Amino acid sequence: MSIKERRKALGWNRTTLAQRAQVDRSAMQLMELGEWSESDALARVEEVLRRAEAGEVDVQLEPPGKPDDATELR
Repeated sequence: MSIKERRKALGWNRTTLAQRAQVDRSAMQLMELGEWSESDALARVEEVLRRAEAGEVDVQLEPPGKPDDATELR
């Protein structure tokens, strides 16, 4: 199933998925058209879709590049 089909099955619009995955809405459109190859953004969208399809409510990723709480900065 395509990103668009999966998104629609969840009842989400493109903006909702983009916000949950913390990716640009225009990039989201290109992903749905199969015209985007940046792997980090694709992985973020896939993670949100996978978790939502598994029943996780209110999936929301942290913005890219933000260290995990468990990561100690030195």
